[in-house]
Amino acid sequence: MVASPWRRLVASLVDGLILAPLSLLLRVLAGVDLMGPTTLIQDFFLQGLPTWAYYAGFTALYGATPGKMALGLRVVRLDGDRVDWLTAFMREVVGKTLSALPLGLGYLWAFFHPRRQAWHDLIADTLVVRRAGPEP
Repeated sequence: MVASPWRRLVASLVDGLILAPLSLLLRVLAGVDLMGPTTLIQDFFLQGLPTWAYYAGFTALYGATPGKMALGLRVVRLDGDRVDWLTAFMREVVGKTLSALPLGLGYLWAFFHPRRQAWHDLIADTLVVRRAGPEP
């Protein structure tokens, strides 16, 4: 069964609760002032790159991020197979970057698409589905 956009949104919020402290920890370890401005390079290495690694790594290795796991969701290819590293990269890095650029329109697309696919799902040929049972 295809996951609702609302459940996907809640899963994303859970992932954000995991990533926020990680980003703060990286800033502290790098000696960056928590209250001061950051450079584009600092943002990339302390927030962008770890976020991409988190999403792509969990999706490729487990088929879901911790947020998706908590909500009983997983990412699969259109044929139902597991997502490989290239598909995870295309979905989580390339696709989500493009989904976010035009004011998040690519994410909102899931609310209107018949299979609840956002742009990053369409780019990578993936679906987010409700977990049917335990993984083999």
